[in-house]
Amino acid sequence: MSSHFSNRDGSSSEPVDQHVSQVADLYGELSVNGPYGTLAPGNKGGRKSRYVSDVFDASLLPILEQRASSKDRLLDYGCGTGIFSVKAARLVGEVAGLDVSTAMLEWGRKLQAELGLENMRWLRGDGRSIPMADESVDWVVARESLCYVPEDALRGVLEEIRRVLSPGGHFLWLEQVSDSPNFRRQPAAPLLEKRPSSMLIECGRQAGMQLQEAYCVREPRFPWIYLIWAGLVPQALSPHLARWEVAINRRFGKLHARRWKDALMVFRKPA
Repeated sequence: MSSHFSNRDGSSSEPVDQHVSQVADLYGELSVNGPYGTLAPGNKGGRKSRYVSDVFDASLLPILEQRASSKDRLLDYGCGTGIFSVKAARLVGEVAGLDVSTAMLEWGRKLQAELGLENMRWLRGDGRSIPMADESVDWVVARESLCYVPEDALRGVLEEIRRVLSPGGHFLWLEQVSDSPNFRRQPAAPLLEKRPSSMLIECGRQAGMQLQEAYCVREPRFPWIYLIWAGLVPQALSPHLARWEVAINRRFGKLHARRWKDALMVFRKPA
């Protein structure tokens, strides 16, 4: 398949420092838990991990269904195993999945082959320099990936995302957020940092993007998560419950997080 995507230099960037290498190693370890192993990692790709994936899908896919076209190009930044990338590929013209882990990208290629999708490609890179040309994509999606970017590098990464977006393009940033210093870092996940949503919004603005909307999509202790985790809810109901959770949190939830939560911020690059 010939791709309409273009690279700046024809090559993807490799890990360049210890932190990036540690993230790559972590995700290589998580790859043994299957395509859902990166979400709620302690669940090792089980029911809770699959439900979190359903929540993210319920947050992001309707936006693409309503606003993207069959000619649009999308970058899944920090695509992991590609579980979202392959779904997005059915809604847009082309998808590129970018990740720091070779093992994650192998999962993506496997899922692509199983589904017979031809409008996809996979890029390995550290994310600080995206191996794509200026204004190459109409959408960038980042699901709980920029929390692994150190604070001093975040502005540069957001500027890179803005660079590859076409004028009028959108950045869908779904991220773990917390306003409490007690929850920003956890011993069980030392490589990531949960930051206040207000800080992330300001970083996006400083990088030259316009915020269109921001809202909560997931709470860590939403009532039925425990029933799902215990296997008391049929798997077929999980996507329906996920849609309800997103709708409830969007209407009644707050961006301010005393512990932590997942927020979706929708940015637009000025035309």
